[in-house]
Amino acid sequence: MVTRRAAKNKGSSFEYTTQHSFRKSGVTDMYRTAERGFQRQYDLQSDYFKIVVECKRLAGFSWNQLVKFYEKLKDNAPRNYTPYLVFQGNRQPACVFYDIARKETIYQVRLFEDVFGVWEKHPSSREEQPEIKTKPVEELTPELRKQLDMIEMVKNFHNK
Repeated sequence: MVTRRAAKNKGSSFEYTTQHSFRKSGVTDMYRTAERGFQRQYDLQSDYFKIVVECKRLAGFSWNQLVKFYEKLKDNAPRNYTPYLVFQGNRQPACVFYDIARKETIYQVRLFEDVFGVWEKHPSSREEQPEIKTKPVEELTPELRKQLDMIEMVKNFHNK
């Protein structure tokens, strides 16, 4: 039996890994809302890219659960922000659930690295880790720049 504390640790670790992966992908201003001293209905936020993210790490998911989690996130997201539900089941890759349509609801599920480019476990806080060095957007590789452009395009698509 999994204790409540162990489940919270599992979810918190997944939030850190998701934040770390976004930062590695070039979304360097991604922050955990709990770290800013306020509790929102979502876990991560980027004000520059206008993204909010809810992280779910459970044993498994049904399609209905994903839709329910996403609809709640969409209802609670700030205006003009694009919501993404990042989820992972046991022994499964991390995936992203999002809506790709403007006027009608069309959901899509893709691997995190297919949408944002990099999925990497966050470094342990118990060991001293080198600082993640980020580059200005202008100095990114063409592949990363293309991914950031895609994020911007999806953001603009949802805001119209």
